[in-house]
Amino acid sequence: MKILVAPDSFKGSLSSIELCKTIRQGIENVMDAEVLEVPISDGGEGFLESICSVLPFQIEQVNVKNPLGRTIRAKMAIDPLQRTAFIEMAKSTGLTLVPEEERNPYQSFSHGVGDFILHGLDKGCRTFIIGLGGTATNDAGVGMLSALGVLFRGEAGKQVQIESLRDIGKIASLDLRKVDERLFECEFILATDVNNPLCGERGATHVFGPQKGIEHVQEIDAILRHYGTVLEKQFHRELKNREGAGAAGGIPVSFMALFDTKIRQGIDILIETLQLERLLPSTDFIITGEGKLDKQTFNGKVIKGICDFAKPYHIPVVAICGTIELSRKELKELGLAAAFSICKGPAALEETMENARQLVGELAENIAELIKR
Repeated sequence: MKILVAPDSFKGSLSSIELCKTIRQGIENVMDAEVLEVPISDGGEGFLESICSVLPFQIEQVNVKNPLGRTIRAKMAIDPLQRTAFIEMAKSTGLTLVPEEERNPYQSFSHGVGDFILHGLDKGCRTFIIGLGGTATNDAGVGMLSALGVLFRGEAGKQVQIESLRDIGKIASLDLRKVDERLFECEFILATDVNNPLCGERGATHVFGPQKGIEHVQEIDAILRHYGTVLEKQFHRELKNREGAGAAGGIPVSFMALFDTKIRQGIDILIETLQLERLLPSTDFIITGEGKLDKQTFNGKVIKGICDFAKPYHIPVVAICGTIELSRKELKELGLAAAFSICKGPAALEETMENARQLVGELAENIAELIKR
């Protein structure tokens, strides 16, 4: 029997790579099967590892700025044959890069993404696939554009120095004269599972801002609305209400204003890049998973993508999750044959996360017992 193991991470507990190994071990403890490990990400944390665990791309160590402007070393990947760069935004602007006591969303910026892009540009890349998510920033990509050479000007044409999110409200136009012309020859593909617009009640600040520590939600939302309006007027494109413009602190709106940009579901990009379809004709069973199985899963999360992927081949899909908040009817709508939670009884979340490896292994063994019958 051939079993494909393709889970997302359990954030704060097990990476997708660790989950694959744990599930595989559990299966092999019980039955003789060919187990294929394919770590998956929806575009957020783990995106780069998912790709590089399967494909032998060139790993680059790059000096980039973290959210607070400090230089760090971070990884990106390059496919020199296809002139394609793979960037995980969380590697430079991730919330986990900033110690809790230093987190300040009003002075956190996305310069590091621009640093990655410039490195890829110099390496000959003209396609950039960027995984969004897990970020500490809410700057709508202003930091990223600044790193790429964009100057921001106020009403009188004087340069605006961006030192806090509130400075974005002073921007009246973008000066592109120092931007590398090669950037306008590039294609940017943004991988995300988020379809929120830039501003409003479903926008970047209202929905994700409080998770990053933003307290003045209405004020910052208005500032991003102002910035989006400036971009729309200067570049003659509808941007603020585009689906996905509010992902990762609103960074897609800057990409869409200046460059050839597409927003796609992260799981779809992973499936294509890893060429998973070549594995399906001989696959008998799929085990996937992620931290929480809830209504958000329907909106482009890993489990939904795997179920849609397997459906034409009539391959049963089972999910291992931290928590399950869907009814049996909803699980069937999703395309799952079954779903199992690692939570045992009324255990505390911290206790479950601490013992996640053991609990996942036990569940994998139970699933294997069912399969071999």
